[in-house]
Amino acid sequence: MILSIIIVSYNTKDITLQTLRSAVADLRQSKLLPKTEFFVVDNNSQDGSVTAVKQYLQKAKVHHTVIANKDNRGFGAANNQGIKKSRGKYLILLNSDTITQPGAFKTLVETFEKRPIDEHTAHLSSYHRQKTDRLGIIAPILLNTDLSLQAQGGNFPSLLALTVHLLFLDDLPVIGPLLPSTQHTGRNVKLHLTETKLTPIDWLGGTAMMIRREVIDEIGLFDENIFMYGEDIEYCFRARNHHWDIAIQPKAKIVHLANASAGSENALTGEIKGYVYLWSKFKPFWQRPVAKMILWLGSFLRMILFATVAYNPRKAGIYSRILWKIPGF
Repeated sequence: MILSIIIVSYNTKDITLQTLRSAVADLRQSKLLPKTEFFVVDNNSQDGSVTAVKQYLQKAKVHHTVIANKDNRGFGAANNQGIKKSRGKYLILLNSDTITQPGAFKTLVETFEKRPIDEHTAHLSSYHRQKTDRLGIIAPILLNTDLSLQAQGGNFPSLLALTVHLLFLDDLPVIGPLLPSTQHTGRNVKLHLTETKLTPIDWLGGTAMMIRREVIDEIGLFDENIFMYGEDIEYCFRARNHHWDIAIQPKAKIVHLANASAGSENALTGEIKGYVYLWSKFKPFWQRPVAKMILWLGSFLRMILFATVAYNPRKAGIYSRILWKIPGF
C-alpha cells in the first residue's frame, strides 16, 4: 500500500460519508485507489455512523477497516488504533468534516516521492542547510466552504509566541507580521491562495496531516495523554526534535467545514489545557507558571471582549469558567 487514510468519527455520520465520497472520488481519478486503504475509527457514535460507513465502503469496493470503539477514546488514541493496523508508505490523518479537492492526494504523495530523505545534512540545524532534506510531515492548504483560505498551524510554543497569540499582538499593524505566534491567525499568516512553493512551518494541524512511515517508526504514536486539542503540536514538536522537516503543500487543497464544536466550551478548554500539558512535557519547570499566567490573561481579555465590544454572552461565560480552571491544569 502506498497510502493509508485514517478518519476518526464521532456522531458525524452525514459529513463522514461526504468526506469518504470526496476522498474516494479523488483517489479513483488519480489512479491511487487500488493502492490506498481506509481506516475509520468510530468513537462510540450513536447516530448509526458505523453501519452507514461500512455499507458505503463495501459498496465502493475499497480496502477498508472500520473500528467501532465502545467509548470515546479521543482523537490521538483513535488515530493510533488506525496507525497500528496500517501498511501504507504514507499515512494521512483526515478529519471527518473535510472535502478533498481534485488532485490533492496525488499532489501530497508526489511531494514526498520527489523528496527522498537525505541523511547527510538532515541532522544539521535549519540555519546550516538551505533545503528540505528530511521531509516527514506535510499538509494541504485548508479552505473554508467559500474557498477562502483557512488558517492552520503556527510557531512552536514559546513564552513569546504564546504571548503574541493570546494577547492579539499578531494583529498589530507593521509589527504583527514579524512576530512569532503559536497560531497563525493574525497578520502573520504565512500562506496565501496564490502560493505554489512548499512552505516550511513549525507545526501544522491534524485536519489533513500526511506523515511519512519513517517518522512513525522513529518517534512513535500520538501522545494519548492528550484527549483532544494540542496533539498535533506535540507530534510536530517531537518530529522536529528528531530533525524531520514539516511543511504545507499549497498545490494540494482540502475544504475543512470547521464545525461549530471549534468554539465549544470543550474545545476552548481543551486548547488551554493542551498548552499547559505541552509546557509540562517539553519546557523548563520555571516556565509553566508563567505560561499559565499568559493563558489566564488571554482568557480574561477574551472574556472582557465578548462581554463588551464583540458581544457574545455565551463565549464570555465560557472564558469566565475557564479562568477558574486554569490554576488546576
